[in-house]
Amino acid sequence: MALLYPWATKEYLLWEMSLPQIILYHNLGMELKYGKDDKPKSLKEKSYDDLKKLKEEMVEQGLIDKKQSVTDGLKKRYGAIDGK
Repeated sequence: MALLYPWATKEYLLWEMSLPQIILYHNLGMELKYGKDDKPKSLKEKSYDDLKKLKEEMVEQGLIDKKQSVTDGLKKRYGAIDGK
């Protein structure tokens, strides 16, 4: 940590900073040193258009059915989930 921030000695980190603060400064230092990764890491961070393309690719590859809905897969696994 002292390579990124000269004031961040072992003793200062141990006695003066909390664990969340240390993690925050470490993450900020890594972003400054190596740059920020702009690619979304999860589906939650992707745009609607990206998700739509991904679904179309999966349909083309035969991984999912075109007309299959989310609840169909859940019904197959768990039975009647809508209370009917």
